[in-house]
Amino acid sequence: MDCPHCQSSSTREREGRTVHGFRRFRCRECGRRFNERTGSALNRVQVPTDIVFLVVLWRLRYKLSLRDLAEMFLIRGIVFTHEAVRDWEAKLAPLLAAGLRKRRDGKAGRCWHVDETYLKIAGEWCYLYRAIDRDSNLVDVYLSENRDMAAAKAFLRSAKSVTQVEPEQVTTDGHT
Repeated sequence: MDCPHCQSSSTREREGRTVHGFRRFRCRECGRRFNERTGSALNRVQVPTDIVFLVVLWRLRYKLSLRDLAEMFLIRGIVFTHEAVRDWEAKLAPLLAAGLRKRRDGKAGRCWHVDETYLKIAGEWCYLYRAIDRDSNLVDVYLSENRDMAAAKAFLRSAKSVTQVEPEQVTTDGHT
C-alpha cells in the first residue's frame, strides 16, 4: 500500500490490526504510521465502515431524521450522535452521487421523455427538469429558476454530458 502522506510505495506492514480490523503500515521514506483507512473520507471515524454506509443509505433513501437514526442504532448497541450522522452524510453523499453517475454513464436509452415541474424548494419557486428513457431509467435532473429555451438547452447539455449518449428522439408533453 502506498503512503498517503508522501505517496511512497516503500511501506512495510506492521504486526497486528487496528481496533476495527484494519491492517497497519509504516512508511520507510517518511517514517509515518498509517492504516488502510488513512487518507479516505472515513479517516478517524470510530464506527465500522459498513455501519456508516448503512446509516447514510437509510438517511438518503428513507429520509429518516438524524436523531431517529442515532436512536435506532443505539437500541442495537452502536453509539454515535446525530451530529456524526450529519458529518457522514456530508462526506459520503457526494461520493455516492458520483459513483451513481459513473454507473449511469452510457447506460441511458436513445429515446428520452422530458418533463418539467414547477415546485417550491427552500421557499423559492423553481423548475425541475427530468428526463427518463424508454425503460423508465432516470437520465438526468436539472433545477432552474426559469422555464425558457436557455434552461431547456442547458438541461439537455447536462443530460448528454452525464450519460455520454446522444438521444435519437426527445418527447416533451406528448410532442416528439
